[in-house]
Amino acid sequence: MDLRDVLGLSIESNEFTIAYNNAEITSKSLFIQNLAEHNRILEIDKDETEKDLEVYRICEGIRKIQDKELWNDIEYSILILQSGQLNGRYFNTIGYYRSFAENSYRYPEIFQLAEGYAEFLLQHPRENHEQIKDVVVIRMQKYDILAVPPSYGVTIINPSDKKSIISRIRASDAEELKEPYHTTKGGCYYKLAEEKWDYNPDYEEIPNLRLGVPQNKWKSLKRGIPIYTSYVYNPRYFKSLIEPDPSLFIL
Repeated sequence: MDLRDVLGLSIESNEFTIAYNNAEITSKSLFIQNLAEHNRILEIDKDETEKDLEVYRICEGIRKIQDKELWNDIEYSILILQSGQLNGRYFNTIGYYRSFAENSYRYPEIFQLAEGYAEFLLQHPRENHEQIKDVVVIRMQKYDILAVPPSYGVTIINPSDKKSIISRIRASDAEELKEPYHTTKGGCYYKLAEEKWDYNPDYEEIPNLRLGVPQNKWKSLKRGIPIYTSYVYNPRYFKSLIEPDPSLFIL
């Protein structure tokens, strides 16, 4: 499947991942989360069968070679989240917060759904990660956009029978802080079959889960236009990814 219309890049989707011409497009690194490591962190299942099965991968720092100079301060990546379940829980990313910018706010980030379906679980902690003061789920379909506020951590869930492909942009200096999610074995809610959610008992305080909506008209971004394309044409509109302003991000 050709994803050019939603990624803004000449990238093909095949059965499990993506493909592109290395003479036209370059990437910085590749992260792969297999089932064995996934299960080690979440401690869901003691059975080590299919331990090499891939849960998700992130192709980091993707860009057209001709656009190299535009992607110094901002990084574009693509995440491929496979479909599947582990002991009744749908496949998901482990979750993370982002590091702090120079102005003492955490870095935000922006996602766009390129293929399939995904649900984003965003949680806003109090001083301690185990105490959550707000948690929202946002259901994303192809072309939908999500601007994640600086203070929210992110877990991405694939409750479908097909892989999800998601593009992302954020500051190049933003680092993923995964350790808090490791200590609680994931986010504050788990997505189960039949549209059910379950509390994570490793948290001390969890509010009711609320439903949010995609931000399909955030600043210069609009649904149907690839975020890669929006950035290349108007880099100045993305200054808030480098100098975070929480007032610009509303869930």
